[in-house]
Amino acid sequence: MNSFRSKEKAEMNFENIKDAVKGLYEILDLSLREDDFYYEAGKDNITAIYKNLIDLLLNEFGLRQLVKKIQNSEVELNIVLNEYLANM
Repeated sequence: MNSFRSKEKAEMNFENIKDAVKGLYEILDLSLREDDFYYEAGKDNITAIYKNLIDLLLNEFGLRQLVKKIQNSEVELNIVLNEYLANM
């Protein structure tokens, strides 16, 4: 893949992440009252995910090191939510 297409794909991925974060906020707004504990906890977690993603992306050296670890299968990427939800 050439560098232009890689850049386009990265930008599209980032836009998709932003849309997903906005979508999660909308789900919270539709599902829960603002004074609900779960609303606040969900909002805090979504905000933390987004802020950490931005910090990760801005840490160029650290990001390169993380990518190497991912490529070498040193980092667990799977978050198995189905198992968690099934045990509730």
